[in-house]
Amino acid sequence: MADLIKRKLIYGIGALGLVAGLFILTMGLTYGKIGGTGKHVKLGAEKPPIEQMPPAVQQLSNAFISVAKAVTPAVVQIKVTSTPQAVNVPNGGGAPNGDLFKFFFGPNFPFHNFNMPSPKPQPEVALGSGIIVNPDGYIITNNHVVQGADHDGIKVTLLNRRTYHAKLIGRDPTTDIAVIKIEGHDLPYVSLGNSDSAHVGEWVVAIGNPFGLDYTVTQGIISALGRNIGIIRNQYGIEDFIQTDAVINPGNSGGPLVNLHGQVIGINTAIATNTGSYEGYGFAIPINIAKEVATDLIEHGKIIRPYIGVEIQDIDQTMAKALGMKTAHGVIVQSVESNSPAEKGGIKSGDVILMFDGKEIEHGNQLQALVASKQPGDKATVEILRDGKKEEKTVVLEARSGSQFAVTTSSSNASADLSSLGLSVQSADKATAEKYGKKSGVLVTDVTSGSVADDRGIQKGDLITSVDNQPVKTVDELEKIVKSRKPGNALLFRVTTPSKVSAFLALEIPKK
Repeated sequence: MADLIKRKLIYGIGALGLVAGLFILTMGLTYGKIGGTGKHVKLGAEKPPIEQMPPAVQQLSNAFISVAKAVTPAVVQIKVTSTPQAVNVPNGGGAPNGDLFKFFFGPNFPFHNFNMPSPKPQPEVALGSGIIVNPDGYIITNNHVVQGADHDGIKVTLLNRRTYHAKLIGRDPTTDIAVIKIEGHDLPYVSLGNSDSAHVGEWVVAIGNPFGLDYTVTQGIISALGRNIGIIRNQYGIEDFIQTDAVINPGNSGGPLVNLHGQVIGINTAIATNTGSYEGYGFAIPINIAKEVATDLIEHGKIIRPYIGVEIQDIDQTMAKALGMKTAHGVIVQSVESNSPAEKGGIKSGDVILMFDGKEIEHGNQLQALVASKQPGDKATVEILRDGKKEEKTVVLEARSGSQFAVTTSSSNASADLSSLGLSVQSADKATAEKYGKKSGVLVTDVTSGSVADDRGIQKGDLITSVDNQPVKTVDELEKIVKSRKPGNALLFRVTTPSKVSAFLALEIPKK
């Protein structure tokens, strides 16, 4: 009997196991069909809704793909480290009798001799873009991307993730162009187009590193040419921007604006925005200007910029009517500098400049950009309107006396020396110096807030005429004097304000 019960129990368990196995197998197959592995589920249609793209659309798409593949390897990410100057917090903090605690808590406050520590400056990191323009590693970017970089504080990353330390070759605040260099050979580099041939409505591609998003490609059209948006705060600032609706954001600065031939026609520089991000309008420096600046910086170490010597004004419809012109175009000459190329070429105050070197002039910034694209010694034909009649004059361009010093290198660092004082300067031409009642000097174009120069009272627009009783006529002379002094030495500046008030101001070179 026990054996019978045992056999029945075994058979029962076996049958139960068989049922369970069949149940698991059935559920497994069912689950697999429903979606466990997805192997038996068909997702999406087998054919695209549009099997054949219109040829024109396909060609345009292929063009964007080709441009991105061709240009992106020569676009670089630039990481700049800069350390602001230490903020001096004296015991008094500006309070009467030189003691902050005494000022607030009275003379019997027990800790009134407590020394407040000076905050230690922290390095700041910024990102930008650039383009390699020859196989030896020269890179064009924006001045504002690399300005203020620490020594050895510029790092460049290529598309292949290789990273280099870059040397600052030079920079030009008047165009917002700078050149840096990495040590390499047979590097990928871009093709430079002709920005004078760009047209409104032309398709363009912007490539860069917005918000640290590496190698972002956006597309749009050229929406305007010859824009002057007033971002270059410099007496001789040159603005002739290409406007585009290709998406440009912070981090795109210094990257390329490219046509559909894969040629760089601009250096992306700025955006018009109320939020700090893209709102539909981006601006690029024409590559013809950038190329001239970069060539000067590489070959000469400074900008050799020609000038024509005229003060001009755009012509509106009312002025055109007064001048007997049917349409408002060209620029009117307000004044002509004495002994300038314009005066030597026969241009007079009251003339209307209609064309320069075969190109029609619509705005003053356009003429300024055309002159800047030339070299000293170049001849240019200028078509003018005088007393209702058109005439042609030939002008031989000359280098402006005391051209702005633009080099910033680790070995001979004039701009860095002046930056240590918090000064941005440029040589003043004769006409500018005369406005201060002086024959020459160096014009202060900017003063860094909280710097030595700012603390001692030097202001933007002041004219420096001497340092330590040595006359200074050019930036080169000022740089030479500053370089000859050591950190901790004091310099005696003779400064004249725009209201012609002169004063001596002493500046101490900060210790590193």
